[in-house]
Amino acid sequence: MPKTRLYWLHCLSPTHAGIGRGVGYIDLPIDRDAVTNWPIIRGSSFKGVWADHFQATDERRKTDPRLKAAFGITGAADNESHSGALLPTDAKLVCLPVRSFRGTFAWASSPLCLQMLRRTLTLAGVKDLPQVPSIAADGQCHVTGNTLIESGKVYLEDLDFAGTEHNDAKQWAQRIGAWVFGPHDPWPGEFLKRFVILPDLAFDYLCETGTEVHTRVRIDDNTKTVAKGALWTEESLPAESILMGVIQCQRVFGPNGTDITPDGLLDQFAKDALTLQIGGKATVGRGQVRCIFREAN
Repeated sequence: MPKTRLYWLHCLSPTHAGIGRGVGYIDLPIDRDAVTNWPIIRGSSFKGVWADHFQATDERRKTDPRLKAAFGITGAADNESHSGALLPTDAKLVCLPVRSFRGTFAWASSPLCLQMLRRTLTLAGVKDLPQVPSIAADGQCHVTGNTLIESGKVYLEDLDFAGTEHNDAKQWAQRIGAWVFGPHDPWPGEFLKRFVILPDLAFDYLCETGTEVHTRVRIDDNTKTVAKGALWTEESLPAESILMGVIQCQRVFGPNGTDITPDGLLDQFAKDALTLQIGGKATVGRGQVRCIFREAN
């Protein structure tokens, strides 16, 4: 797929990309994929904070042709309203951090999750991807070394698995670690030690129960106690979660001049790593996310 960039999101703090009031026991749940029920960050949410990082306000888009071309404009005079040329997909979960009896925590994925990632990467133009290993039994998992293994077992939350080293798991850990952290950072080595491929059923269970749920209150200024009715719970993606999406820029909309090209927009707005605040609860430190752009090769 030409004129495409990958964008990886690495949560530095718990991230609440919510959907408003829930109907279950969590008052403010996070957004989830309708089919898999895995946590997700919508492309619309990402694009909003991405544009805000570059101060792409309505007024600036009217005067800066590159901002207007990249992120679009509405309400412009002379029928100049048009969509933005940079088109991000939803960022889907790749690795969920899970507490581990040994190694502190693991970055967990699953065969189905990696199959979906592999399909997306292939469509984006990435070559020479590792194969996705299957898991024969629900009580087994694939690891890259002995960091997570205690007496032949991997203990994650209240689950235990028979851990076996697998070369394909190591290859996926190396590729993902290089994309997310860069080849010259010490963190790819940490990611390699903590990467684990779990059975699909176990991964589904952890995606449902392994998120962070915080209980919040509002204090009455006069009594200094909890205000009546001001007790609620809110869900967040845990820190260290990793998600991935794709950005396409096939054409530039609107009369922006011949000097504005798709490649130029990608190089200007989707090249250097960014630190963004995604989702709600920014005043209590939620939503600090590293955004890393990679060419699809």
